[in-house]
Amino acid sequence: MFLLLKSFYLYAVSLWVGSLFFFTVIGAPMAFRVFEKEEAGRYTGAVFPKYFGLSYVLGLMSLVSFYLLTKENMGFISSINLLLLLIMNVATFANGFLIVPRAGLLKAEFYRSGDRSYYDRFLRLHSVSMVLNGLTLIFGLMVLGITSLYLTF
Repeated sequence: MFLLLKSFYLYAVSLWVGSLFFFTVIGAPMAFRVFEKEEAGRYTGAVFPKYFGLSYVLGLMSLVSFYLLTKENMGFISSINLLLLLIMNVATFANGFLIVPRAGLLKAEFYRSGDRSYYDRFLRLHSVSMVLNGLTLIFGLMVLGITSLYLTF
């Protein structure tokens, strides 16, 4: 059971951070270089639900499996790692369930009405989403570093 749990943790955290890295650094920026702005927006709008769905599953797998692996011997480093995983999960759920859907509604309302104030509010929420995603990626890289350097389970 221990080896299976350890494998779940390692696979989940590496796939989660890898998908965060790919979409943040390559996937989304490349869509806006290859496609026209509206088409790139439609593409990323179609990818986001799958991206967040995958992040929810992998994030929860990472958090729960890490907790189960370390709960009997929770040291300082393990506590930091667990805290980072918790923050990453909260940021991902907030981004996927609150910020991105609201931003999508604002963008749709802008296209429907032509009222620039909707687009300005969309841009503010989009900035918040990008910051949360960037912080989640940075914390994820920290988790990978901590896992590889300090945690032996």
